[in-house]
Amino acid sequence: MARLPQTRMYWVGFSGGADSSALLHALYQCRDELPAPIHAVHFHHGLNAGADAWQSHCRIFCRERGISFTSRKLDIRQSNKSSIEEESRNCRYRAVAELLQAGDIYLTAHHADDQAETLFLNLMRGSGIEGLAGIPELRKLGQGQVARPLLCTTRSELESYLVRHGIDWLEDPSNKDQSFDRNFLRNSLFPQLESRWPGVIRRLTRTSRTARISAMALADFIDSHCNELLHCRHQMPLGPFLQLEPPMRALVLRQWLRRQEIPALSEVRLNEFIKQIAESTRASQAEVRWDNWQMKLYGDLIWLQDQAIPGLASDQEWATGSKLELGDSLGCLQLSGATSNIPGGWVIGARRKSERIRLHKQGVRRKLKDLFRESAIPPWLRSSIPVLYWDGEAVAIGDWIIAHRLKSWLEAQNVEYRWEPDSPLLSDLRAACHHLAVDHCKSLG
Repeated sequence: MARLPQTRMYWVGFSGGADSSALLHALYQCRDELPAPIHAVHFHHGLNAGADAWQSHCRIFCRERGISFTSRKLDIRQSNKSSIEEESRNCRYRAVAELLQAGDIYLTAHHADDQAETLFLNLMRGSGIEGLAGIPELRKLGQGQVARPLLCTTRSELESYLVRHGIDWLEDPSNKDQSFDRNFLRNSLFPQLESRWPGVIRRLTRTSRTARISAMALADFIDSHCNELLHCRHQMPLGPFLQLEPPMRALVLRQWLRRQEIPALSEVRLNEFIKQIAESTRASQAEVRWDNWQMKLYGDLIWLQDQAIPGLASDQEWATGSKLELGDSLGCLQLSGATSNIPGGWVIGARRKSERIRLHKQGVRRKLKDLFRESAIPPWLRSSIPVLYWDGEAVAIGDWIIAHRLKSWLEAQNVEYRWEPDSPLLSDLRAACHHLAVDHCKSLG
């Protein structure tokens, strides 16, 4: 615990099972020596009939010891692309990310057996060095971090600790279900390996530690030599990427994902994506999707984004107020400055087919499609960019392309028209478009 960063709060994941009971009790025993208070958090998955009893057990355990306790109920919906076990874990960590404030640490009871199981499963998936590195001791999550202080401790040592202190724990009946890969390893395969190679858990965790050191060294090397490719969250320049040696390309893309805590992509699919990019005949179709993420090629850029960014579903009238909420991750539009009444006929919507906009009083009316292309906005994001229509005529794209009619009204009212998206990708895209607009104005004179 002394090796962990300073924090405001230790949130302790507490299921009531042996592992988390040992961790929470051990932290309780040394609570006066910790630099921050502990707060137990239980997630009610609702996946078995005993879920309510588990929650009650955890609450009583904490009440008897004066430990702060919180319980959260999860809404788990299994998709066709993931197991219920995987979706439960993802749902739980999404809830943890919402819980953590800046600098908070969430402690889990992952131990040496979990590490060995993770290493073995990653081996079966054909993972590279990052997979062999297994579960990290510390990683970012939301505004805080997740820490695993028990990775060098075995399951049997934790259970012995509980017996010595007279602590009862709960057994999840699903732990006997051999259809789960981890249960098969734990109950069938590892006992056989242990009889042949005693200390197999320690051996595998030692391999993970060695791989972790190598993976960190490799990541540092990539950062120092390829930082110009990695500094942007959502875009990577294609030209410099293709100048890399083929084996280096996969390492750079993996480091890009790792920097942003995005789930790893399988080696086969990653290599197929790189092959599509490198082949001129297939480059325009280069795309890969996994979990909730996608990488796609457009122009001279590789794009990385969450698939969940919505488009503007329908037109929305803006008749009153200085602010209009667009919903989801699209943020809001607002008028800042002097208070002013909005003229009639303002409607917000997505780009309409063949729509044009007059940028200058005596200028020609230009196609919105051409302006989107000049702003380097990929086709799949264009429906997420708000267009302001005034009496049916387009007068603004985002807030960086403003028609003469709207510009004159804004100047007369002494107000500024702003779009403030919630999505980090749309926010970065907006900033880039403003830079392009400024550069264009400078080039004109």
